[in-house]
Amino acid sequence: MPEAVSLFSGSLSSSIATEIAINYCEMDPVIILTFRSPFFRHYDDIKELANRLWPDSQFRSKSIKRETKGIASSEDLDSGDGYCDACKVTLLEVGGEFLARVNADFLVSGDNVFNFEEGELAELDRRAGVEEKVFRPLCSNLPESIAGKEVRVDTKYDNPEDRESLQDLAGKLGIEKEIDYYGAEERCKLTDQNYRGRLEDLAREGGFNINDMRLLDFDKYYKISPDTKVVLGEDSDEKRELHNYFLPRDLRFYLPTCEGPMALVRSEWKKKTDSAVDEIVNLAARITVTRSEIERNVRVPVNYRFENDNETYTIDVLPLVDGELDDFSL
Repeated sequence: MPEAVSLFSGSLSSSIATEIAINYCEMDPVIILTFRSPFFRHYDDIKELANRLWPDSQFRSKSIKRETKGIASSEDLDSGDGYCDACKVTLLEVGGEFLARVNADFLVSGDNVFNFEEGELAELDRRAGVEEKVFRPLCSNLPESIAGKEVRVDTKYDNPEDRESLQDLAGKLGIEKEIDYYGAEERCKLTDQNYRGRLEDLAREGGFNINDMRLLDFDKYYKISPDTKVVLGEDSDEKRELHNYFLPRDLRFYLPTCEGPMALVRSEWKKKTDSAVDEIVNLAARITVTRSEIERNVRVPVNYRFENDNETYTIDVLPLVDGELDDFSL
């Protein structure tokens, strides 16, 4: 009997495809595989969803942190299509590697025929090196065999043509409609244009890492050209979260005399002259003060220090005037 690995994202389409593979096909076993990435949200919820829907099936996860730089450096960043194609190819590649490791026969994917142009899925499979190894039960013209194994679906249904027909199919298969499924817009940060813009800017610099990408999630993210990032944590929860990402050569800014944000400032300090560093310190301090609740025309003391230095310095600055802060916002 064929063995399969279902690539499970938590979406309705992915849930239907996994349900068909587990309960309506002659496959055993079907391993449920999901991916962990800095680009993806809701991992714990997706794991809980899989365990709820298929408690007797094996759930596995795989990190794709090492592959994220390739996704982030893909072409056509503004449209998001480049990200999506690069991400899909990466997931298929990693899925194919996992498939070989567990000695299963093919991957199960929840791709919908109405989301792809003719020939597009075959091209993605080719790029990922998984030709004839992917079973897509929601696409038309299903092959009679995949990877030399016969695929038999023990129920009849029309391939969904839109979201409404997809939900109808879920009802026919007994998938719970009241469950909160995780569509791409909710699950993937790359669907957000603002996030893509930040990532595109970071990718142009080169040499970035997972820590740099985690900073993109913060609401207040500023750029001092050409390579200095100023990231603010405003409330107590954000400050605690931001604290986790300080590196030894990052600058920390905070207001010693009143409540206000904390700032992480990251730059290529070794390439900066002393005067350039002074300019960055002054501007980063002013950005920090501008996001506090102080009067606009009063100089405010701001403490700052490098994380690897025990000495703390103080600079008195005025907030930026109206509109200036927007010039640095990403």
